[in-house]
Amino acid sequence: RMFAVSAHSRVRIAPAVIPRARARVVTRAGAAFEVPSAYKTVTPCGAGVLIKVAAAETVTKGGIVLTESAQRKPTSGDVTAIGPDVKHVKTGSTVLYSRFGIGCTDLVVAGEEYTMIREQDLIGTLPSSGARANDIPKLQPCGDRVLLSVEKAAAETKGGILLTEGSKEKPIVGTVVAVGPGKAGEKDEEVKPMTLKAGDKVIYFKYAGDQMTDEEGNGFVVLHESDCLAKL
Repeated sequence: RMFAVSAHSRVRIAPAVIPRARARVVTRAGAAFEVPSAYKTVTPCGAGVLIKVAAAETVTKGGIVLTESAQRKPTSGDVTAIGPDVKHVKTGSTVLYSRFGIGCTDLVVAGEEYTMIREQDLIGTLPSSGARANDIPKLQPCGDRVLLSVEKAAAETKGGILLTEGSKEKPIVGTVVAVGPGKAGEKDEEVKPMTLKAGDKVIYFKYAGDQMTDEEGNGFVVLHESDCLAKL
């Protein structure tokens, strides 16, 4: 059972899949669950985190309109409520998360868009609300995640032949910018400390993590420490 309601109670929702309800729900794929208008607040259960969704960036600084697929990048939002088992994130924090990833449940509460997600699925926290792409280096990863500055791929071969965008080797080397507090164990076990630290250069699994780019085109990726294959 995901949540219980009464005429004067708050809605309580756990961070999992919302079951079918009698309330009107838009039937298109990926549609948000619309909380009945009689209920104005949502309180997460367990390790759930409720996030007020930030507006998607649909136009670049240069005026280029982004396609829907280009908008499906990690996004930020402000934490409005947390469950009783949340340990490291506080109400009011600005967090980065993958809106279209596994574990997110989109909600509409009183006409406003929210996302319910487990604390362990958050990517990291940002210094302030309304963060922009150039704030990525200020990201503080959550859990056992690591923020890497990605080494740019070579634009030409050793023989001087220019490479097309598709033929460039995907970079798998990065420098650690920041690390999370470590992976929390189950049942209140101690947090396992991180082994990597800022400044380390690592080789990582090329398809791992959430990739981002700042306004100057510099690449970053946030991934689990276990996805780093070796330290150079």
